Amino acid sequence: MSVTMAVFQQGKRMRFLWLVLPLLLTPILMSQSAWPPETLPRQGIEFMGSAFIIICVAGRCWASLYIGGRKNRELITHGPYRYIRNPLYFFSALGLAGIGLTFGSFTIAAFYFLFGYLAFAYVSARESIALDGLFGDAYRKYCREVPAFFPHLRRNAGDVAHQLPLTFNPVALKRTAIDSSCFLLAIPGAEFIESLQFAKLLKPILHLF
Repeated sequence: MSVTMAVFQQGKRMRFLWLVLPLLLTPILMSQSAWPPETLPRQGIEFMGSAFIIICVAGRCWASLYIGGRKNRELITHGPYRYIRNPLYFFSALGLAGIGLTFGSFTIAAFYFLFGYLAFAYVSARESIALDGLFGDAYRKYCREVPAFFPHLRRNAGDVAHQLPLTFNPVALKRTAIDSSCFLLAIPGAEFIESLQFAKLLKPILHLF
């Protein structure tokens, strides 16, 4: 197996996510928001979390419109890739923060976002090595102009590679939409866990802001 193919192995990523799932669930199951459910701050935080998750789903689908069917074949530098080299990772980390907010906790949201940032930074660093080998000087110029993770809202990266017409790949978009919809499960999931805590079937040991 080539280095490039090894870097982009999706199966390894999925196994890693299943391994860390207990770590991600622990703060939710062992803690409770320090704000009471009916208070304005709690409702505002939960609304913010839902908004982050919706932005995550929309952003990932937006990126998929440009990268779908072209990943590792062409250097994409337009659409969301004008502003950030890894929009799928950025929006995923935003969605993780949104999950924490739906549980009424800035602490959990920060923990989830930090976890996403570190995990995706590691993956993108490995991918960057492979992309450098695939696209050479064009990719290195792209890296100098566009940040890896946090977007910079400027429009000067379009000349890094030739502009390609936007082609719609329904299979890739459908797969991304289905994968992204998992973030939406956090909204009813938060209500379910809150009902378990209210019924004393789940006893939190921490109260987090």
